[in-house]
Amino acid sequence: MNKSLILALTAFLTAGAFSVHAQSPSLTRKIAHRWIDALNAHDTLGLASLYADSAILLSPNWEGSRTGQGAVRDVYGRYFTSTPDLSYQLTNLVVTDSFLVIEYISSGALSNPESTTPAHMKGRKYSLQNCTRLDIRDGKIQQQVNYFDQVAFLRQVGFFDQH
Repeated sequence: MNKSLILALTAFLTAGAFSVHAQSPSLTRKIAHRWIDALNAHDTLGLASLYADSAILLSPNWEGSRTGQGAVRDVYGRYFTSTPDLSYQLTNLVVTDSFLVIEYISSGALSNPESTTPAHMKGRKYSLQNCTRLDIRDGKIQQQVNYFDQVAFLRQVGFFDQH
């Protein structure tokens, strides 16, 4: 075999391997809207169903990574419990066949903080600009990486106003 034929065959096989996992951008866009809708409904089961069993979640809000649908239910369940009026407003969406970049604003009042939260933070309102990258394969979220300004959140809820 000559080099041209080997390169062409390699390119063909590689493209075929990637197309097995790719989906149309319209399907990926639907996942983005289902994700935002589930967040706004505080539907942890519906949200978790969008993720692969082995999905990896990363955020500045916790140390290390979390894994799987159980982690999705746990993490978002805590958010929805501590901020019962938590809402999400989509501001920008970048869609391809295998990933999403979702920019959104999350806002609410820290009405039911966890027991380790300083008492003076209770009832404080916050509004954050967020950016989340979701890697999609076979119609499921494989990895989620959240980006937001943790210090801005802590300022808004009065963390630095220790009395």
